[in-house]
This record gives sequence, C-alpha cells and structure tokens, in this order.
Amino acid sequence: MLRSVTPGLRRLLSPRSSRRGDSDEDDDEDEAASIVVPLEQSFSGLRRCLCVWEDPRTETFVGYVRPHPSGAGDFSQDAMRQRVAERGATLHALLQHRHQLRLARDFTRRLKASSDFVRRLSALPEPGEPGEPGDPTPALRELCQELQAHAGHWAALLRRLRTDTWLQALPRCRGEAVVHMRWALLLPALMAARLAREHVEGRLQELSRPGTPTPASEWLADLFQGLEIYNRVVQGLAEELGPEVKVPSAFTVDAVLRLLAAERARAVAQRLQPLLWPQSGTIRDGRVCWEDVVVPWPAGHDVAKKGMGMDTEPSGAEVPPALVAELQALCQEDEELMGHVFGALVSSADSLWQPVLSESPEPPELRPGSAGGWKAVRWLDAARGPAAAALSARYRLLLWEAVGAALGDSLGTPPATPSATVTAAWELSRALAVARVPPECQEELGGLCLRLLCWSVLCSWDTAPPGGLCLRLQVLGRCLAAVAAAHAWLTGRAGRYLAAWALPQFLLLTQGDLQVLKAEAEQLMLRVSETFPEPGDIHGDSSSEPPSLGSPWELQLCQQIRDVANNIQLFSRDVLWMFSTSCKRLSAEIFDQTMPLGRHWRLGPRAELPSSPSAYAAAAVQAVLGQVLQGAQALPYDAQVPTLARVTTAFLEAWMDHILTRRIKFSLQGALQLRRDFEAVRELVCSERSGLAPEAQQALRALCVFRHTDTAVRCLLQQPGGLGGPPRGWGSLRRCCESGVGWDWVGNGVGWDGNWMG
Repeated sequence: MLRSVTPGLRRLLSPRSSRRGDSDEDDDEDEAASIVVPLEQSFSGLRRCLCVWEDPRTETFVGYVRPHPSGAGDFSQDAMRQRVAERGATLHALLQHRHQLRLARDFTRRLKASSDFVRRLSALPEPGEPGEPGDPTPALRELCQELQAHAGHWAALLRRLRTDTWLQALPRCRGEAVVHMRWALLLPALMAARLAREHVEGRLQELSRPGTPTPASEWLADLFQGLEIYNRVVQGLAEELGPEVKVPSAFTVDAVLRLLAAERARAVAQRLQPLLWPQSGTIRDGRVCWEDVVVPWPAGHDVAKKGMGMDTEPSGAEVPPALVAELQALCQEDEELMGHVFGALVSSADSLWQPVLSESPEPPELRPGSAGGWKAVRWLDAARGPAAAALSARYRLLLWEAVGAALGDSLGTPPATPSATVTAAWELSRALAVARVPPECQEELGGLCLRLLCWSVLCSWDTAPPGGLCLRLQVLGRCLAAVAAAHAWLTGRAGRYLAAWALPQFLLLTQGDLQVLKAEAEQLMLRVSETFPEPGDIHGDSSSEPPSLGSPWELQLCQQIRDVANNIQLFSRDVLWMFSTSCKRLSAEIFDQTMPLGRHWRLGPRAELPSSPSAYAAAAVQAVLGQVLQGAQALPYDAQVPTLARVTTAFLEAWMDHILTRRIKFSLQGALQLRRDFEAVRELVCSERSGLAPEAQQALRALCVFRHTDTAVRCLLQQPGGLGGPPRGWGSLRRCCESGVGWDWVGNGVGWDGNWMG
C-alpha cells in the first residue's frame, strides 16, 4: 500500500515551474485524476480498518488502525501499525485538501464569470443609442439565459458540497467560509438582475418611442422570451435570499402594459399639447366667469348622441379639425403598433398572457385545465385571440389615463392661465364629441376636461369681474338655491301624494329620494362649514393653517344653507310620524263607517270557529295596509321594517280605540270573530305572500301591538262559561288584564254580553 501511495503523492505535490494555459491545466487535471481516482477508491476500502479524524485544536488529522477482530492477520508490531496510521492520516489530509482546492478553483471561476457579466451589463448602451463599432447589442434572450446561468452558481456549488463525500463536513467545520462563498456568488447575481431589469425596461420603452420603426416579429419574440427567463431568475433569487433582501420584481403583464403605456402617453401628450392652446381667443385672458365653466358634455354619453351635449357651448364655436384629425391618427397608429406587439407576446410568451384569461370569464372548453391542460395545442390556439383582445383593452385604459395625467400637468400649471385652461378644455371637448376614438379615450380625456375646468375655477375663486360677484358667492348662491328648491319640491310633493293617498309614490319619495337628499345635504353642510367656518369654530392651537373668515354675505349664505339642511333632517325624522298619524286618522274614519255594532258581535255559540275575517276587516286591511305593503316592497330592508311597524301599530291602535270609544259588547262567538279579524293583519304583513324578506317578517311579528291585541282577545274569551272553563268573576279578569291593553278595555266598559246565555 505504501509503495502505491508514494508516487501519487509525489506527482500531486510536484511544484509548477511555469504558468500554463487552460488547456494544459485541463490535461494535468485529467492525468492527476487517472491516478487519484483509483487511489480514492482504494482508500475508501481501507476505512474498515483505518480510522482518521481531525483534531479541532491543532487542525491536524490523526489515524488509528483497528486490530482484526479474530486476531488473525493482525500486525505483530505496534511501530508498523503506527506508521500505517500516520501515512493513512497524511493521505486522507492530502485527498481532502485536493477536493477543497478544486472547490476553491470552481468558486473563483464562477465568481470571476459573474463579475465579468456584471461589467458587461454595466457597459451596455442605452436602448436606442448606437453602440461601439463591431460590438452589436446582444439579444435579450441570450442575456437572460446568461443571467440564469450566473444566478445558479451558488446552487451548483451547494450541490457539490452535498454530493462530494470529501466536502460534506466543510459547512460544519468551516461554516463562515461557506456563508462567505454564498454571498459572494449571490450578490453579483442580484446586481446583474437589477441591471438586466433596467435594460429590459429600456427595451420595452423603446417600443413606444416616437420615430422607432416597427420592430420585427423575431425581435419581439426574443424580447418576450427573455422576459420569461428573467422572471424565472428573479423568482429563484427571491426564494434563495428570502424576504430580508429586496429582489427586483418580475415583469407581470400589468407591469409590461404600464411601461408601454407610460412611454407612449408622453409621446401622445407632446403631439396634442400644441393643438390645445387657445387659438381664437373667445375667452379673455385672466378671469373666468361662471358661464365659461359649464360642463361641456356629460361623461359616458352615448356616442350616437354626441351633438346633443353641446347646447351649453358658446355660440359660434367650431370643431377644431386639426385636433380631431390628430386624435384619430394617434388612435390608428397606436392600434396598429400595439396589435403587432401583443400578437407577438401571445405567440411567444405563454406565462405572461395566460393569467389574463384566468381573470376573465371564458367558455368552459377554453379554460386552462380542460382536456389537454395548459399546454394543450388546441386550447393555446383558441385562447390567443381573446388574450390579445384583453391585453389591448387593458393597455388602452392605461394609455389614456397616462395621457390625461400628462396633459393635465402641462395645461393646468403656469404659465397657463385659467382662461387658457378653459379654452383648452373646450377645444378638447369639441374634438371628442365628433372624433372616432375608443371609449377609453373619450372617458379619460372627458374627465380631463372636467379637471381643467375645476382648476380654472379654483384659480379664479376669489377674483370678481367688474360689476359682478366672485365665484365664491356664485357657488354659495347656487348651492343655497339648489338645496332650497329640492327641499320645497320634496315637501310639496310628499304632501300631495299623502293627500291623494298615493302611498307607493309617497313611500318611494320619503324613504328613497329623501334619504339621498338628506345625505347630500349633510355633505354640503360639512363642506360649507370646512370652507367657510364661523368665527367661533376656528381654533388657534391647530397645527394646520386655519381657513380665512368669509365676508358677511358669505357667512349669511352659509347660515341659510345650514338652516335648509337642518329642515331637511327634521322632515326626514318626522315624516314617518306624520305618515303614521295620517294612517291612524284614515283608519279611524274607515272603522267609523264600516265596523258593525250591536248584534254582529253578540252571536250565540257555534260548533265551528270563524274561518275568515269579517268583510269590513278585510276591506280596511287592504285599503290601508295593502297599499303601504305594496309601496314598501320597493324599499330597501332597512326602510321596510320601520315603515310597516309604524303603520301597522297605528292601524291596530285606531281599531282598538274605535272599539273602546263605541263600548262594543262581545259574546264568546263575537270575541272569536274579533280574534280572526285581528289575525288578518298578521297574515298580510308577516306571511310569505307579503313579499318581504324573512328577517323583516320576523321583526314585524315581534311588534308589541300584536301582543296587545292578543291580550285583549284573551280577556274577552275569559267570559263566564267560555273557553276558559268554569265561570270566572271580575277578579280573575282583572288579573288576566293587569298588563296590556285588556285592562283598559275592562275599565272603559268593554266586555262580554251575558244575554245570550239565556
């Protein structure tokens, strides 16, 4: 064994006399491997009788030769065994050191390659700029593939540490060195990922820059395939580094669309801005009057009726043909360019566009996961068309949002004056009214018109034209007129509906429209109080700058607005009471005219219980509660229960008050009929045929007035010889009616009639 070891060690430890190239190093590595690999294999067989361990204090290896278990073949001399143990420990140290040197060489090669790649990325020219002669810009897919290789250096090195038996103890014994190697390889990969992201963003922005020729399909396919590789790289880095290290984010489809839209929006705004400055000078420079800031045309108007929204436009206004032509040309150019881009995206990068279809409804046979799965050719071919359309729709919305923001920043800031801004808004609104542009363009640029008008109003807020009122007073006056007119219209219409007993219209007005008007009045009062505070509402210890006090005219208008808003709140609070009072009065009139007296309630006993309510009861319930229920069905749940509870209580109270007033005497059969009449109310408002929600039915079934009627009927049924058993005196009747309305009936002379007993 020693004779076979010595030449190998001598060859491994022979000094190098001169530096040679990589090919020479590879040849030497192959020659050394042909000798060392058999040596390592033979050494692994010696481990059955040779034990080697490292002394942590001296960092040296110590060997020990185990004696043979049977004693046969064992070494007879201790000196020989000691020499074999020393040589075995030395061989073990040399072999392990060789593996560590090879690991260090692999590490340095990978680190140098990563550093060279980072320097190459830093030296790349900006997209669109000419590069160095003879050094063309590499394809993005090639760059991202190289980035993927450099990002996997640590993973490859870690696999080597785990699979090589000579290196498995290194993380435990040299933990700090392994951690240093990890960060030394991951940090260049992280820096390269950030540089690659900047380069990718530049490539995407280059697509939307004006003057850029239409890219070839191969170039676009290379771009989007490179994006897919980049996304996988940053996802792997994020998993490896954890949340404590900020890794560049992946390029989702929304991020790609936003980059394209932002760059394209800057170009569109630059082409539209010169056409939006005032040309005719119809509005004087400087001040803005109320008539100048009317809404040009309503947002979301029908395209077929564009001309109907221009009645408020100043006379003599003409549609700007240059602006219309430019808008239509921009939309056409953008549609052609982005149609080409999105077609290449859906045909070359499946992982980017597939989430778009998963977020939108689609036929079941085209859903991912159907027959064939995500990679089914039939599904991919059928889904590419809808995916391109969905991407175009998202992009147009982002594009015109960015165009509106860019134009708003340029037209609503100095040196633009309020009058010039109003003129620009009118020019744009007239062009939108006739131009053939996508709905997203109409919506976003229409909103821009409104924002420009609001900006001009704010700039001219305190400026009064000669002989006129400033916009502050004009706005306050119009607010007061609007809220006062709404209050007068609402109260007047509610009174007419109630007088005509048009209950569905009355309830819809007071429980629907009134609540909306009340909320708007509260918001208006809050805004007025914030903008024009009263002298006692301003506190000097506030950290923010307090608003200035208004003029006496402004404070007077504000107080009138508050008064009208308070009146609306009072009317909203009292309208149900007024309604229930009217219902109670009408119910009392109906019972006075229709409820029978005398012998109708003094019938003798019958074998069967009353099966249907009396005719007067059915008519009264339908005349009052039926119409209320019909109107309440159109109300929300939170308004149904209070309305029906008030009206039902008022109706039953009017009914019982009428019985008390007339001092009607009931026989046992009459009490049973009265109970059946009362049940008609409960059947109407608390049953399923009422059309109310189960929660509303349960809430109405728990009304106190129903318990009162039940108590009253129970008192009447406890007559001598009635359903309560043997004859009972007044004492038992008083105890039964001690709580509830029944005792009032006894006290007012309402009770039983004993004449029928003979």
